[in-house]
Amino acid sequence: MHDDGKVILRYRDGSTERAVVAVIDAVNEMLNVTHDHDSESQQVPFSALKAVFFPRTVPEEQLEEPSGSLIAVEFADGEVIRGTASYNPSASGFFLFPLDRSKNERIFVVRSAIASIEVEKL
Repeated sequence: MHDDGKVILRYRDGSTERAVVAVIDAVNEMLNVTHDHDSESQQVPFSALKAVFFPRTVPEEQLEEPSGSLIAVEFADGEVIRGTASYNPSASGFFLFPLDRSKNERIFVVRSAIASIEVEKL
């Protein structure tokens, strides 16, 4: 399987760290991760996270075609990422497929870290 679970965690305080994601628990708003240096699982609350970036592991032509609406997500820190998503305002997070997928296949966006979302016209 090409997806080995390695991710980049981006925190609301601006810090980042590499980890291996085991479970994204949207119901309890918790992420279960492990780190290379420690085999013990850790829980990271959504309230500490901005987003989880899934680095691209396959050639661009093998990426799944995203479905949903073209949106612009503005985070509380001012960063804007554009991409395709099936956004549900009542969900605690959602997957965004960035327009530029040269580095990341997809991004799990934590809804509470968002300042605004705009649906863009095609």
